[in-house]
Amino acid sequence: MANNMVFNRVASQLQATVTATAFDIRALSGATDSVTVTATAFDIRALSGATDSVTVTATAFDIRALSGATDSITVTATDLDIRPLTSADVVTVTATAFDIRALSGATDSITVTATDLDIRPLTSADVVTVTATAFDIRALSGTTDSVTVTATDLDIRDLSGATDSVKVSSYLFTEDSTSIDGVTDAAAILAKDTSEQGIYSYYVTNTGTNSIDLKLQISPTTTDTYFVDDISGTVTVAAGQKAVLVAQQYLKYTRLYYDTSGATCTFEAHYNARV
Repeated sequence: MANNMVFNRVASQLQATVTATAFDIRALSGATDSVTVTATAFDIRALSGATDSVTVTATAFDIRALSGATDSITVTATDLDIRPLTSADVVTVTATAFDIRALSGATDSITVTATDLDIRPLTSADVVTVTATAFDIRALSGTTDSVTVTATDLDIRDLSGATDSVKVSSYLFTEDSTSIDGVTDAAAILAKDTSEQGIYSYYVTNTGTNSIDLKLQISPTTTDTYFVDDISGTVTVAAGQKAVLVAQQYLKYTRLYYDTSGATCTFEAHYNARV
């Protein structure tokens, strides 16, 4: 029926002859048909992130900008250790003209690793040796500083009057004064602890118009009733005159006693002492 088209224009009646062996043309059925593809290590399935990996090899391979929200990078290496560093780790930085910003005490820290480096508070068992030229240290303060002297054959002991002598290069001087104006009574002034004074005296200048009587009193305590008159006696200083009083006996405390005998007196009194 090779020439059926010439005489028959009905499509449903057009026929063609196909000759084949076991040739099956029909709609495939998932229930009964199968398709077999033969290949070596050919694996077609949905990939799994848990078990599959994809290796891409290319030259100048260009991928879009990565996004922290959707992309991830997996690095596979031998002996690559990615973890937070600990004090057991050593980081070596090698660089030329390495520049780091100014450190902040609030956020930065410095770790020094060394052999035989001893960082701790010093104790009296430690020895610090300072070698310098024209070494200048500030004035020492008795409240905050201390001086340790280490020497050979340095003899520090209580001095003995029998074997030792002391050369005095200067003396400690102390003074006090007061002005008495228009008094008519008798009273004691300028009471001092004179127990450690090598020499001391009272000076009085009468700036008033009436005479005044003066004497020194001594006592072992500051209690008023313990004071007695020194044997140096009473000195009367006339108006416009001056006098110096020195105690002849020794007790711990000394004071100047004045008596106006009821007259109006004005004078200045000074205390001078030297160790």
